[in-house]
Amino acid sequence: MQEWNALIDKFTKVTDRLGMPIDTDIFETVVALNALGITTTQSCGGHIDERGFLLPWVDIEMRNPTSRELHKQYIIVSDEVDKLQREVKGLREKQVDLSVIEEAQTRVNEKYEERHLLNIQIRMQQCAMRDRLVDCLSRFYEGRVVSFDRRLILHRLGNSRTRMENQGAHDFYLGAPLDIQQQKLAEYQEEMRDFTRFLKHIYFSQRTENPLP
Repeated sequence: MQEWNALIDKFTKVTDRLGMPIDTDIFETVVALNALGITTTQSCGGHIDERGFLLPWVDIEMRNPTSRELHKQYIIVSDEVDKLQREVKGLREKQVDLSVIEEAQTRVNEKYEERHLLNIQIRMQQCAMRDRLVDCLSRFYEGRVVSFDRRLILHRLGNSRTRMENQGAHDFYLGAPLDIQQQKLAEYQEEMRDFTRFLKHIYFSQRTENPLP
């Protein structure tokens, strides 16, 4: 419990860029994921308010020196791609010799390939941690029967983040009446809580099986 309480204390102090703390409805999910080595970056507990119909989600992302350096390189190369594309466009507008345009386009293509390889490397950095979450979800849904839209799923955002949310969060009920939206929000929050309890069970089972010396 000491390690768990330390994590509770740590994430109680975490705020977003606006100084807002982690939503109460998703707080324990965030703690449980991080306790199992699955690093979270952003989250939302779900709301129906002036911001609209928002359902619960958690983003995970591996952040280490290698991934940060790859991100820096990716930004630099992306800027170079944009610059070279503008140069090619300018050459075409000036109607310069075709060989000059082709040479410039070759440089663009080379940078495109460099950026593509960096993108793959960044995505590869996420595999081990994402696979850990996939394993947890697979075990959670063994024998568990819930509606299709209620199930928790993963999908990639950009080239490094992975979002966990309910299937129905993909605008299944965006245009539904308020009472249906309220029902679905409650169902999806309950599914996230059930998964959180499952994660906590894994965490404390591991501590029982492998007690600290």
